[in-house]
Amino acid sequence: MVNAQEHDLLPSVLWDWRTDLDQEDKLALLPVLAAALVVLVGDGLIEVRRMFVDGSGGYEVVPPGQLPEVLADQAAWEYTDHSWIHRDEGLAIVETQAGRELSRTARSGVPDPQSSNPYLK
Repeated sequence: MVNAQEHDLLPSVLWDWRTDLDQEDKLALLPVLAAALVVLVGDGLIEVRRMFVDGSGGYEVVPPGQLPEVLADQAAWEYTDHSWIHRDEGLAIVETQAGRELSRTARSGVPDPQSSNPYLK
């Protein structure tokens, strides 16, 4: 859920997951992480977005029925040269309104780190 608060690309989600494992071991366990994301989407707490790199700042929400196939593609979990530099290409997880309500904590006086993120507007 923290990654969804940060509007993270899937490679960042993988990096933050199971920090006790090296990258190769994490890749071997991708079905476990993908299944957890499918459950969170099914519960309405996050959505998976495919971001467009055409300069529009647009995205499309990956339909829940397509998620298992999309998340099974190992390439979705790796940075491209463009996304490594710009962080605006690929699949990202984002909290839904229900997810924000679940993870909401008192943040008075704390700047919103996502206020400059064009994909959340």
